Amino acid sequence: MKAATYIAVFMGGAIVCFLLISLGMVDKVDGIPGTQEEPVISLPTYLSFLSVMLTGITVVLAALAIGIGLIAAYTFRELKEEAAKAATKKLDEALSEDAFNERINKLLIARRANPTVAELEAGFDQEDDGNR
Repeated sequence: MKAATYIAVFMGGAIVCFLLISLGMVDKVDGIPGTQEEPVISLPTYLSFLSVMLTGITVVLAALAIGIGLIAAYTFRELKEEAAKAATKKLDEALSEDAFNERINKLLIARRANPTVAELEAGFDQEDDGNR
């Protein structure tokens, strides 16, 4: 992630520097047409400067979005593989013989703990004539 950020910042900075030099806003480099004259600070120059800055921000954000997209695609694949491994492990644990026997014993103990013998008493059902 840091590498993608560094690349995006470097590309954005290079584009902004090129555009500022080519517009004549920065007069540090000689030999590029348009940098020999002193820029006149006026509304068109300000608008040019603004468009350069917004273009630089757009390029940086586009590079960052592409980097995040690549990382997300890689991470999604890894998450899918990890989920499949975890599900297989849980399934193996749930279907193991020990877990099955434990559930059966739990059910048998629950039935044994609450036996109902009330229907064996003589006065349980008054309308029962014993004819089954």
